Amino acid sequence: MTAPGVTPEDAHLLDILQGGRCFYCGEPVGAKATFDHVVPQAYGGTDDPGNIVLAHRRCNQLKDDRLPTPDEIERLIAQRRRSRLAVWPPILALKDAGEGEEWIVLARAVAAQRS
Repeated sequence: MTAPGVTPEDAHLLDILQGGRCFYCGEPVGAKATFDHVVPQAYGGTDDPGNIVLAHRRCNQLKDDRLPTPDEIERLIAQRRRSRLAVWPPILALKDAGEGEEWIVLARAVAAQRS
């Protein structure tokens, strides 16, 4: 597993926060965990630990370049609530986006992060 912004300590904390389970299917992930970008890099997602979850390779591939669902956003926020691994701010912006506004809200939030 590698992602430039994720330290070994971050990876260990992700494993603890997720209870050793894949973020997407909930099954034990073990040593075959991969890092997945909750907001895909194709849409401006970064290697910030707040945008990374552990997932099976297959689950990561199945998710592909889609944005997180509202349920996934809520679950991520709940997991990170009392952790030093915060939620990447554009994900929080997505949480509050109205239906059909996700892309513009995300684009604005990603641009604000880069400013």
